[in-house]
Amino acid sequence: MSNPKFTERLSVGFTPDQVRRLDEIARVRARKGEPLSKADIVRASVEFYLLHQEDLSGSRKAIVKAVEGKIAEVDTKLDHLDTKMTTFIEWFQARMRK
Repeated sequence: MSNPKFTERLSVGFTPDQVRRLDEIARVRARKGEPLSKADIVRASVEFYLLHQEDLSGSRKAIVKAVEGKIAEVDTKLDHLDTKMTTFIEWFQARMRK
């Protein structure tokens, strides 16, 4: 019986070495009490890959890149504000000395 949330099917070819490694992961997980099919492992791998693509909207990597950009903008504005405040304080102190 298929899982209703998996409605799309793809056919993917693997090398014998890739299948061997998938089998090994499945065996290790089964021994740890976390039985997974090769399909489960491939789905988890694809999900991990997609989450780490910075050019894929909504991925963690894209979100991190956007947040880093916003932080850089704020840093630039704070540096500018700091320069203006320092200039103002110097002007004000000079004015008070007169």
